[in-house]
Amino acid sequence: MRVLCKTIACLFLVLFTANASLNPVDMEEVGREKAYADPSAVDYTKVSVYVHPITLLVGANSKALLFYSTIEIPMSLYNAPIIKPSVWNIPGITRVGSDFGFRHYLAGRGEGMYLQPQVGLFYLSAKNWTFNLDYDYKDDLIGYEKVSGAWYDGMLYLGTAYKFAYISIYSDTGIGYGCALKVCTLIWDANMALGISF
Repeated sequence: MRVLCKTIACLFLVLFTANASLNPVDMEEVGREKAYADPSAVDYTKVSVYVHPITLLVGANSKALLFYSTIEIPMSLYNAPIIKPSVWNIPGITRVGSDFGFRHYLAGRGEGMYLQPQVGLFYLSAKNWTFNLDYDYKDDLIGYEKVSGAWYDGMLYLGTAYKFAYISIYSDTGIGYGCALKVCTLIWDANMALGISF
């Protein structure tokens, strides 16, 4: 756990200091605000490919694979569709699929605060899945078996993104409703991702 905490601290240090200037033109000559006004100074509509390092480290710490990636493809400084594929390989549980969302930047700068509606569709397979066999019994009977099926959800996120010359970062949190193997419930999610823009 101590190694995980140190790694997270190093990631935050890298995120806020490694690529501190957008490029020599942006910060030294025209400044960040003028760069927004002059589209030729900085391109805030670059495609960004992100990984989710904290989730990956938490999974590695528990000897499981929890891999998430986010691909953001801006259409304008206001709107960008996203694709977020993910793979879980936890002992007894496998989940493969993707989320699809639409990120709307509130300030129209291609970065900053955004709202993001998102839907997800996944294939889920679980061994030793517990379920209630019959609700009419006084003593609920619990069964154990291997089951597989769909996981689908709908979410709404609020987040913030920062984009530099070659590095992009974002963090967000969202709430929604999801169903996994016919069990439906409210769900909550939070993300922090580090990406490369090109």
